[in-house]
Amino acid sequence: MGQKEFFFQEMDSIKIGYRSGGTQLDSIDASFIGQLTLRPGAGFGQLYENNLAENTFLSPAGLAYISSEKRVTPKFSGLPYLGFQYAFGSYLTQNLNVEYHQFLNPNTHFHFRYNRRTSNGFLRNGDYTLNDLDFKFYHAKNRFTTHFEGYYAAHDIAQNGGIASDSLLKDFAIEFTPVIKDQSRSKVRKLDLKWDNYLRMVGDSAIGSGFKTKHQFKIRGREFVEQLLDLSAVDTFFIDTNGTTRDQYQTAKFSNGAGVYFNSPHFKVDATVNYQYWRNQNLGVNRDTNEVYLHSNLWTSLGARLSLKNEFYFNLIGATGEIKNYSNLNFKMLRNLTIKGKLNFENLYPTPFQRFHTSNYYQWKIDDLEMQQKLQAGGALKFGDTAFIEASVLWTSINNGRYFIDEQWRQDTLDLVSMGALQLKGGFQLGQWSFYPTATLRFNSANFNYQPVFSTMNRISFQTKLFEAQKLGIALGADVGFQSGYNVMEYNGVLGVMQLPSNPLKTESLLRLNAFMALSIDEFRFFLKAENISSFINDPETRIDTNYPIMPFLIRAGITWDFFN
Repeated sequence: MGQKEFFFQEMDSIKIGYRSGGTQLDSIDASFIGQLTLRPGAGFGQLYENNLAENTFLSPAGLAYISSEKRVTPKFSGLPYLGFQYAFGSYLTQNLNVEYHQFLNPNTHFHFRYNRRTSNGFLRNGDYTLNDLDFKFYHAKNRFTTHFEGYYAAHDIAQNGGIASDSLLKDFAIEFTPVIKDQSRSKVRKLDLKWDNYLRMVGDSAIGSGFKTKHQFKIRGREFVEQLLDLSAVDTFFIDTNGTTRDQYQTAKFSNGAGVYFNSPHFKVDATVNYQYWRNQNLGVNRDTNEVYLHSNLWTSLGARLSLKNEFYFNLIGATGEIKNYSNLNFKMLRNLTIKGKLNFENLYPTPFQRFHTSNYYQWKIDDLEMQQKLQAGGALKFGDTAFIEASVLWTSINNGRYFIDEQWRQDTLDLVSMGALQLKGGFQLGQWSFYPTATLRFNSANFNYQPVFSTMNRISFQTKLFEAQKLGIALGADVGFQSGYNVMEYNGVLGVMQLPSNPLKTESLLRLNAFMALSIDEFRFFLKAENISSFINDPETRIDTNYPIMPFLIRAGITWDFFN
């Protein structure tokens, strides 16, 4: 508990009965394989417009396509724990998720997660390989405490540009449908190293204060390569007029800081002054900046039921006036009643990628930089545990945002946009039957109508034990859902961003239907899932993007296996 509070980390506490994903047998498939789409990289396991309020706030540059990162959440366990999840299916789709947690002693522990997603692709030139690796190490001894985290991501994605025609979709398998680009690919690399140190000068392990140092190295890079067979497909070439394209950029940041901290059982705070140097390299052209900023963390609690965390950033030199503040509240009002809330705010200049960029098809340089403001508020109320009902709301507002519109970055088109979602979900048991209903109602300002107003997904399952020994558990069930029509966004594979279409396209309402079976013997669990059965009912020409239709029928099988000690 002391380690958890001191480092301001969320930490689960698991027992020997814990199973990968923290779910019941009838939900193991939903815990890690995601909802695939036909956009490149399978949409990173989600439909972007279904999570618009979350994605727009996480997006580091306009409507960045890659926004979430698979990080490890530390888990406290008395025994070393290894969780293994693996699924494979049609089109050589594979999902792997491995977690390892070990406490060498109460003051030294480490946590590891590796997540991998691959496929040959559902369309031509649609293969992808997505890797996320995260490692955290904690150590405390006498007056010195250290925390190190290393995160690495490698994403290799074919960029087919979507389908060239939908004339074959009703009569042939989707892999026969021609695509716009046969020889386009992108690579994304991310590295994030963090190292925090605490030196206690006054007090003991319970109450004390001292000095803190903060260090970080962060690099983000993307490469897009393409060989055009039809040069008439592009109006303007800035570099290679023969249609050979290699667009590349990366931004590296290095920061060091020092400050003070105070630590007590119910209140902890630290504050550092940091120097940061960043450099953007774009096709051999380097631009750099020196910055100085303040950073602080605060954690407070009232007993074991109420906790509040806050992280603050303010730029003094280099990007003067930039502010970030993230607040989270967790209140366990009763034994089975929990309230959570968050309030996040950002006032930031455009990223280096948005300020200047040179590529074969695009180039820009923005001299007059204007900040954009993001405000996000959310909360959830949950009653119950295994059987539960939960209501949550999330709202995001962006003022003076910079978006890619009409083939250029625009900050003068949409002054204030807002979007949000209200969700109700639950879990109920009636004998051997279980019901998991979910309904989401979304709202937005009239100038940013790019999400379905209503969607619902409802799981019905039946569980029992087989044979006399009652060791083999089985769950059978189905997902039945509906999604209303909405205005789609467009994916730009050259830049790796979502863009607002010049001519809005509204997709039709969709039915959703899946079926599954799951088996378990102690720590070993197996599932078989038939996804998108509804593709035989829905019109296959229905789009989720201007150039991407709905997913075809897919079968996936998978296992989860948990090892203690």
